[in-house]
Amino acid sequence: MANQVAARLSGDDYQHLFGWHAALELLMSRRHVWRVTVEDSLAGSVDDVTIEHDLETSQADEFYQYKYHVDHRSEYSSDSVIEHKPDESSLLEKFWRTWQLLKVRDANREVRLHLVSNWTWDGRDKFKSCIDGRDNSVKDAFLKASARSELGKIRNKWQQTLGADDDSFGEFIGCLRFRLGFDCSDELEKRVAERMENLGLKSDPSALLLAAGIVREWIKKGKQELSKEDLERVLREHHLILPNDIEPGTTVYITTIKTQRFDIAPDHVLDWREYFAGDPSAKGHTLINPADWNSTLLPNLRNLESQINNHESRLIRARGLARLSAWFAFGFTFSEVARYVLEVDQNARLWRTDAPTNQDFRVLVSEGGSTEGELIDGDGETVAVGISVSGTLDYDVRDYLSTRKERIAALLLLRPERELGRECLRDGGDAVALADSVKSYTRQFVKHWNAKKLLLFYFGPLSGACFIGHRLNAVSREIQIMEDQQPGYSPAFLLS
Repeated sequence: MANQVAARLSGDDYQHLFGWHAALELLMSRRHVWRVTVEDSLAGSVDDVTIEHDLETSQADEFYQYKYHVDHRSEYSSDSVIEHKPDESSLLEKFWRTWQLLKVRDANREVRLHLVSNWTWDGRDKFKSCIDGRDNSVKDAFLKASARSELGKIRNKWQQTLGADDDSFGEFIGCLRFRLGFDCSDELEKRVAERMENLGLKSDPSALLLAAGIVREWIKKGKQELSKEDLERVLREHHLILPNDIEPGTTVYITTIKTQRFDIAPDHVLDWREYFAGDPSAKGHTLINPADWNSTLLPNLRNLESQINNHESRLIRARGLARLSAWFAFGFTFSEVARYVLEVDQNARLWRTDAPTNQDFRVLVSEGGSTEGELIDGDGETVAVGISVSGTLDYDVRDYLSTRKERIAALLLLRPERELGRECLRDGGDAVALADSVKSYTRQFVKHWNAKKLLLFYFGPLSGACFIGHRLNAVSREIQIMEDQQPGYSPAFLLS
């Protein structure tokens, strides 16, 4: 994928990049798109982008209207969509007239009218409960609500504003999609960069700026309708196609937090969200059944490794939103000693475990302590190591150890020799240096105390967890990964 995307978009550029994202669907055969139009002159007021599908498919044609706002000072509501200035139409009226126009143009073709905006819907407005979380459509409850209910009054007000009969109004509501709280500029850039990368296109910041500029020129020159052939010609002319000698690899998506929409199907998916407690839209750090760390998830991961080991590439492209414990276990399972090379997406930058080690990156014992660590119980077969990168975890680790049930011989606290924070690791070379140093310190520490078990605490980016796990072979007989439950730590994967 791209190096960290630096371009900041204006409202117009945001719309142009969204149009480019849609145009790329022409290259995705499973989407069955035959034409994409930007600023569609035949699409009424919902004209920013039109996506038309092959006639032999049953997929509805998609019409998008984007409303980009520079901040979140306001939001949509059932009243705001029917409000209008003198001699102007309301937003809902514009969508209604567009729907009528499209029905006249082709009564047999199903359509979807999308309102896409980074604004959300007013949480106090009863209509918000009718926006379906699955596909952003309007739930049947809106049309079925009694006339005296709050929803029924909103429905009647909308229908009277449009002057629509019951059948037409119901059909119109059925085609609406409210895609609100959509990507900010930074998220859209990352989404487009990922789609370009997955399609074998250049996806660095310059490529994104070029893409937005291409769409801008299409609009200026009146070149609005695009076929697959048109887009492929543009890609060649602007040298946006990557060379064919890209290194082969196996793509694995791992998620414990929330789903992502992937433009090209991964080779393998580890979706562990059902095992985690928390809101369905963003699962937390805690397992519903803590035993699943090692009875279900770890065997699941090892089975995947066995499958890949027998048939597929040694380069593993790992993607997804997952907790740090999952990244430790992933790196440990696809280990360096088994000759795997891992590539992870760290804030829209691709970092690999075979990157050259940055010699200027050093790891130190916190607070000038000894490499033998600080005494806790002084005996026992267990030691603890804490690694601070994004911030210090020293207090949290000591707080956990103060309530320990098992005897802990000693504690070693490590940190980079630079300011802690989100930018502490600059690139893959720093992550490799971190992993190498942590392994060296930890192996000596475990050996000094003749320990058989290591408790490992970590506060840092996913790349650090994955890279450290990747190099943790021959360190301790057992490695207990500790997951920050926010607040407090608890045991996660037990690696051996």
